[in-house]
Order: sequence, then structure tokens, then C-alpha cells
Amino acid sequence: MRLVWMRTEEGETVFEDLDVASTRGERGFETPLVPIEGAIFRTAQPELDLDFHNAPRRQIVIPLTGEVDVESGDGSIRHIGLGDALLADDLTGRGHTSRFRPDNATMLFLVLADDFDPTSLR
Repeated sequence: MRLVWMRTEEGETVFEDLDVASTRGERGFETPLVPIEGAIFRTAQPELDLDFHNAPRRQIVIPLTGEVDVESGDGSIRHIGLGDALLADDLTGRGHTSRFRPDNATMLFLVLADDFDPTSLR
């Protein structure tokens, strides 16, 4: 499974595409358990363009309907659509821009446990 990890390095947001390993289980392939603190559903997400900002918390963003494009300061863009996931972890630095489409989308935010280490997914 592909997970886009958006984090801060030397004050700038960077992307790393993680290919999360999975193992075959009785009901299909499964990744390792990712500890979360909770979930937030954002419904009726308006079509929205956000200028540079940081992630409000360490979270995995999953579009249930709609999509989001995120852009780092160097112009790199990642498109997050259905079946994709974004690990938003750029809590400091310049941040990123976000473009949510279309109007009325639904997003799921999985708030990560403080001690979760995304490098464990490499």
C-alpha cells in the first residue's frame, strides 16, 4: 500500500512515498497496526484552496469522497484521491498548500498516537 509521508526537513516540507509492507491474512492483505488516538470525519468539506500552513496535528488523511492536492515549497505536488492516504506530519517550518476538491467532499482524519514512528513503515 502506498502512503505519502509529508514531513519537515530543514524547515521545508518534503514528501516520501512509503510502500507499506503487508502480509496475507485470512481476509486479504494487511499492514502492521498503526496506533491512533482517534478519528475525525469532516463532512461537507467545501472546495477550498489553503495557502502555506502546517498540519494541525500528526494525522493520516483519507478522502472518502473527493480529493486533495498538497504542494511543498519546492513545487512538488502529491495528489491524494480515493484509495490513497497522506500522513500529514509537517508540524513546523514553512508548511504546504492544500487544494480540496470538489465541493461537499468527505475526509477521514486518523489522529496518530504521539509515540508512533512512521519510519517503522519503511
